[in-house]
Amino acid sequence: MNNKGMAIFISLMLLFLLSLGAIAVLLTAYNYARVTDGLIKRLKALSLAEAGINYTYWQLRTDPDYTGSTLTIGSDNVEITVTGPVSGRYTIKSKVTY
Repeated sequence: MNNKGMAIFISLMLLFLLSLGAIAVLLTAYNYARVTDGLIKRLKALSLAEAGINYTYWQLRTDPDYTGSTLTIGSDNVEITVTGPVSGRYTIKSKVTY
């Protein structure tokens, strides 16, 4: 029985399996980074929208005729729209573009 060619075959198969494992790890890390980046952007947008609403509450306490504005915070724009008062209530909308 001749086993001279088995060592190269086994080493090539092992190298192939290790390469597949490395590719799987790298793809997982890339997708994780992409997903977390999107999550961070969404959380930042939510925080900015809430900050816009709080800013509008403050503006309405000091100026009851405030109708909204567009704020630029960093590289993000917060668009605030105020309608009302209807029955003593205001409707405040806050939209963030990032």
